[in-house]
Amino acid sequence: MATSLAEPSIRPTTAALGADVEGVDLVSSGDADIAILERALRERLVIRLRGYVLDDVEFTRLAERFGDLEGSPDFSKSREVYVAASPKMTVVSNVTVDGKPIGDHGDGELNWHTDQGFVDRPSGFTFLLAREVPPTGGNTSFANMYAAYERLPADVKRDIARLKIKHQESHTAQGIPRPGYREIGTSDPRELPGPQHPIVRTHPESGRKALYLGRRFGGYVPGLTLAESETLLDLLWAHAGLPDDTWTQEWTVGELALELLSPASGQRGGTLRTFSVRRDVISGDEISVARDEQLAATMAAGIFEVANASRQIAGIDVA
Repeated sequence: MATSLAEPSIRPTTAALGADVEGVDLVSSGDADIAILERALRERLVIRLRGYVLDDVEFTRLAERFGDLEGSPDFSKSREVYVAASPKMTVVSNVTVDGKPIGDHGDGELNWHTDQGFVDRPSGFTFLLAREVPPTGGNTSFANMYAAYERLPADVKRDIARLKIKHQESHTAQGIPRPGYREIGTSDPRELPGPQHPIVRTHPESGRKALYLGRRFGGYVPGLTLAESETLLDLLWAHAGLPDDTWTQEWTVGELALELLSPASGQRGGTLRTFSVRRDVISGDEISVARDEQLAATMAAGIFEVANASRQIAGIDVA
């Protein structure tokens, strides 16, 4: 619970996204508490909550208020369950016990990406909780993908309106084969496995459009030659993650970050020494070109995967 429960408030950052939310009950959350968090996410795409103490079960229960929990696909994990009390939780960590890592992703930077876009039904939210952080490094950066789309020239918006990207599932954002694909024999984007999703996603209520790029490594636009696809993706990625469109979370132990997926994207920066984070993911809706029921406004390159090095982070994805 929070050490002191003030009046609920949403304090936006000075950046293009992000806000601090205070005064909500995260343990015995009522409808009013969840409504405040949802409003903050709609308006600011990523929110931070400080001054709370949640165990793994409480963290998971909070995420479940937003939808159905969705664990990481088996092919992306090094173990079946990270935390017995919360089996759908992912641990992002470089910590080892008896010579074995307690989580996945390890040290180093992770490139810009959107969590679990490489499944047929991409995640709707990501919840992150820092358990252990290093003295320096391990920050997570978020990018506003509404802004990335809005920066595109009119002719590019027209050209990509009905195109899709294949979000390869076999490799990480750094191009490293995932545990279930250690023996994969190709890195050709045309041959890598993965679902196709529209490049442009539309908010079902506001009608606002956002780029949905996933990961640069292995991305491919079906129907184009490889050279044409690479040229187009390079152009789109050049508009994503620009400094004016990003916000960086500098973690402290116990902090929570909630990310509304696809309008935001993220990455992690810096090499960490002791890092551990919990992550829960909420499942989203299946994506169609004609009618998109899921938001697409953020990209992470520092938040979850950027916050992945010298601290322990737990995460939950919500569909």
